[in-house]
Amino acid sequence: MSYNFVDHFWELDFTGVTGYDTLVKRLKDGKKMTQDFEDFLRARARLEETYAKDLMKLVKNSHGETEIGSLRTSWDCLKAETDACGREHLAVAHRLTAELEKGVKDFKEKQRDTRKKSEETVKKAQGFKKSSYSAEGRAKQEYYNKCRAADKAEEVATKSLHLQPKKIEELKVKAKRARQTAEQADLSYQESIKNLDEARLLWEREMEVACRVFQELEEERILFLRNTMWKLCNTYSSLAVQDDEYNEVVRCSLEQCDADSDLTLFVQQKRTGSERPIPVEYENFYGNNPAQSIRPSANRPHLMANYPTVTSPVPTAVMRDRSLPMPPGAGGDPAAFQARPPANVPAEKLIAVDDGTYSSVSQNMQLVHNNGGGAGRGVGGGQCRANFPYEAQGPEELSFNEGDVIAIVMKEDSNWWLGDLRGRQGMFPCNYVTEL
Repeated sequence: MSYNFVDHFWELDFTGVTGYDTLVKRLKDGKKMTQDFEDFLRARARLEETYAKDLMKLVKNSHGETEIGSLRTSWDCLKAETDACGREHLAVAHRLTAELEKGVKDFKEKQRDTRKKSEETVKKAQGFKKSSYSAEGRAKQEYYNKCRAADKAEEVATKSLHLQPKKIEELKVKAKRARQTAEQADLSYQESIKNLDEARLLWEREMEVACRVFQELEEERILFLRNTMWKLCNTYSSLAVQDDEYNEVVRCSLEQCDADSDLTLFVQQKRTGSERPIPVEYENFYGNNPAQSIRPSANRPHLMANYPTVTSPVPTAVMRDRSLPMPPGAGGDPAAFQARPPANVPAEKLIAVDDGTYSSVSQNMQLVHNNGGGAGRGVGGGQCRANFPYEAQGPEELSFNEGDVIAIVMKEDSNWWLGDLRGRQGMFPCNYVTEL
């Protein structure tokens, strides 16, 4: 069932404008809806443009140049199709701006001009009807007042028959004039009624025209927005189809991606050889040729180049120039604590491979296990307590805190001992501890 505006927006109030105002509000709401849709298109176009530029920027900033083989081909295909997808979205953003948004703007301007013309005509008719209605009211009131005055004058003239004839004649003349005035007012009143009716008919005609125009504008607006939204959805659908086509190209490329062929290509291009390193054999330190078993450090091979072979049980005992550290608060002359003397090795056969003041922990431990001690050394045993904290000055030394109980592994000499604290072994100055 279809309703027409012209049949449903009237009212009994002669000067009422509720029906017209309702239609005008509908048009204003429709105008706002059209503006909202335009804003929506503009925002969607910006989103599409931003998304498109982000996609193309993503492709530009992507790397993966080190990949090879079929996976590299698929990767390049994915980047190319992503870039094409971004360009398609950018084209859609431009279409939204150039076609749909511009169409909405033109439609809004057309509706505004038509609506404004009808509104001005109806408002003018409403003003004329209102002024005519006010004039009719004044003419009516004037007519009623003149009639009452004529009736009263005639009544007075009728009741004055006992007066002198001259006075009676004056009253009759007055009554006649009052009646003539009332009749003139009657004519004015009737003229105002006629004018009012003409104003009413004019307003009704303009109102009917406005109702039809407003209804046409609303029908056009609804159909326009519907069709535009439909076109927008078609654009999105075609974009989705195009995106899927881009993805299908990538899927076809991925179908050709093969792990075995890529690994084969990698081996062919980057292989370094098929022979493995020779195993390292055990070399006894006390073999027939000790000189060959003592190999230079990997980090300092030059230190062993110019030194003679050592046949001492501790072949790599070394000397350090620094004095034995003084414990905190200890009195006396620091020179009293001498750097420890070398192990029982002839001076001309010392090997200066380090700047330490003691044999290495590994050498001392080897000596303890192989010989049970050596000249100038005492095999350890027992414990000692730290009187002061000590911070190791190298990897071969042992750090401890005041009060720690240290197991004595070996007494290197009168100054340096080898100890064990919580599973870690190292050299430490014996003047920092008290033997238990």
